[in-house]
Amino acid sequence: MNKVLCCIQPTYIPWLPFFKRLLISDYFVLLDDVEYSKNTNHNRNSIRSKDNKIMLTVPIQYQNKKNINQIEIDNSKNWKKKHWSSISQNYNKSKYFKGFEKNLKLIYEKEHKKLIEVNLEIIYLFLDYFKINKKIYLSSKINIKENSNQKLIKLCEYFGANKFLIKKGTESYHPPNLFLENKIELLIFDNSIKKYKQLYNNFEKNLGVIDYASNCGNSLSLLKKTLFLNE
Repeated sequence: MNKVLCCIQPTYIPWLPFFKRLLISDYFVLLDDVEYSKNTNHNRNSIRSKDNKIMLTVPIQYQNKKNINQIEIDNSKNWKKKHWSSISQNYNKSKYFKGFEKNLKLIYEKEHKKLIEVNLEIIYLFLDYFKINKKIYLSSKINIKENSNQKLIKLCEYFGANKFLIKKGTESYHPPNLFLENKIELLIFDNSIKKYKQLYNNFEKNLGVIDYASNCGNSLSLLKKTLFLNE
């Protein structure tokens, strides 16, 4: 029986393709014990305003060679109030924002020490909102010492997966022959989504899930259609 594994790094306010990967995988692992990369969506993502995108960035206390789950937030900055203000001001008139506003606001009222904590809380909030009944595994909870592709192969072995999901264009980073030697087939992931109705004109793509949820609600069947998963 074919079993698909997806392993990706946790991000702040994940975009819709994150949920697309989750829904098409049998096992979904967040790689929280790999090295943190600067200038990525580990600690930032975009929302929509009337005129353009707004980038929301969680300030961190960066240290070289630290894993994602070790990165601490710089709470000396007033980031939580600023982020919540931007979110509420730009989405309070959208049709479905009230459906998750209270629970999201509670996250921004907490004192999170580490970036992984706030990232996971937001992820789990939207899993619940869309009623996605899928388990998320943290690689730090699985005792695998290997790195890079060997780590991914060992994770496939751990879950008994014979297919591994990769992003288009990363085939050189994930050599197919290496995986085939271990009886694992690579599946190419398409991160395209359909345009959905936004509060303002001129569709903006690559936004965090807050934008979609505010404008389209919590229907899982509609989400799947938006992700080209229910054609």
